[in-house]
Amino acid sequence: MKAQVAATMLQARSGMPPQKRGDGSMVKLNAQDASFLAMESSNAPMHIGFLLTFKLPAKAPADFMQKLHAKLARFAVDVQPFNLRLKQQEGWSKLQPEWEVDEAVDLEYHLRHEALPWPGGERELGLAISRLHSLPLERSRPLWECTLIEGLQPGRFALYMKIHHALADGVGLMNQLSQILAESPRGASLPPWSAPVAAAPAPKATQAADDDWRRFFEGLLGKIGKPKPERKGASGLPRGPRCILNGNTTGRRRFATQRLELARVKAIAKAADATVNDVVLAVCSGVLRTYLEEVDRIPKDSLLVSVPVALPREAGQTIGNSVAGVHAPLATHIADPKKRLLAIRDAMRDAKEEFNRLPVALNRAINSLGMLAMMMVPKRENTDPENAAFTNLTISNVPGPKQKLYFNGAEMDGMYPVSVLAGDHRLNITVLGYHEGLHFGFIACPDTLSSVQKLAVRLPLALRELERAVGIGRAARVNA
Repeated sequence: MKAQVAATMLQARSGMPPQKRGDGSMVKLNAQDASFLAMESSNAPMHIGFLLTFKLPAKAPADFMQKLHAKLARFAVDVQPFNLRLKQQEGWSKLQPEWEVDEAVDLEYHLRHEALPWPGGERELGLAISRLHSLPLERSRPLWECTLIEGLQPGRFALYMKIHHALADGVGLMNQLSQILAESPRGASLPPWSAPVAAAPAPKATQAADDDWRRFFEGLLGKIGKPKPERKGASGLPRGPRCILNGNTTGRRRFATQRLELARVKAIAKAADATVNDVVLAVCSGVLRTYLEEVDRIPKDSLLVSVPVALPREAGQTIGNSVAGVHAPLATHIADPKKRLLAIRDAMRDAKEEFNRLPVALNRAINSLGMLAMMMVPKRENTDPENAAFTNLTISNVPGPKQKLYFNGAEMDGMYPVSVLAGDHRLNITVLGYHEGLHFGFIACPDTLSSVQKLAVRLPLALRELERAVGIGRAARVNA
């Protein structure tokens, strides 16, 4: 562990991108990707996933799922990152982990097929995904699994895919999964392990990078002498208040989902001169207030949220992570829903302004060092008076396809992210926009944070509360 931490720190300082050897057979991990391997433990599996749900095609035969599984099993695994595995290293070479190409991936191991128990409802599906997402990936094999799930009622099935965070971030996995989807029921599609994704283009002229650094230093000069009225820990960094959302976890995970109509969220955003993401954060803030009031208490200081932000990928990059994050208060200490939304809107504007001042390379380094800090700081219970969280939770918004999509003739009606618990977080909320909806995935540790389903169930109530607060009546909701 100490060796991995040291390697991550060295890479973070250099901003090193993934490096490929001359023969192309091995790929060195960059600092951010390597940190996900270093952070992993039996209590903190570091894989992410997606749950896709589908309506069976009209007049689908009884053996539709068996034929679908057999069809997918015929494709060779010959595309990165699905044919990469960790190289077994000894001694000092472990300081620089590497991927190597597996020339004979056992697809029978990675592609699974199971059925839900009766009655095959959302509860049974949620329990199945919770179980699958709790299981660690086998490091001697390529770090991914794909499971077809039949028996979802009425007349539906699901596909769950998970991959190690060292191989992909949410946007990267979304791009990989899009390969299996078509824009019409008759459209052709390939499984992601056989469909290459286009590499990132070469960066533009260095003037853009020069402008990044110029804005950064101008921002520093402009801030000299200006105080920052934020709660800070011993490190001087902004910290979140102590609460039940932070502390130790076990390896068990509980997953819950919810869907909101995108048009209703956009209407609130327009009424409040805010963004869709601001409204998403405000809705989450509302359900967190209710939840904390019921199971613990609402801290007098606002919860601090980490919001991931996608960065431009390195030239030629097709695997791994390219993400940083901004921190902002969730205004959970404000009871009035409209004032809460406006406070979140203003805080996110300030946070994004600060973020955009930083050069991309510096944002990458800061994010890697932040993850390093999460590895090095021991987890402590939320009752510890010295424990103040770096952030209380992560809320992420992953862009998804805007049009209706199909898989082997089956219409996709749901696309839910299944994320990871990092550091001392006991809860992660990730949302993905698909077609006319926002699809929320809640992941928590049920041994230390109970009843995550309550958060999902109350999401529509928090949305209606915001609609009333900004003056959107029932007629407007129906017309939206």
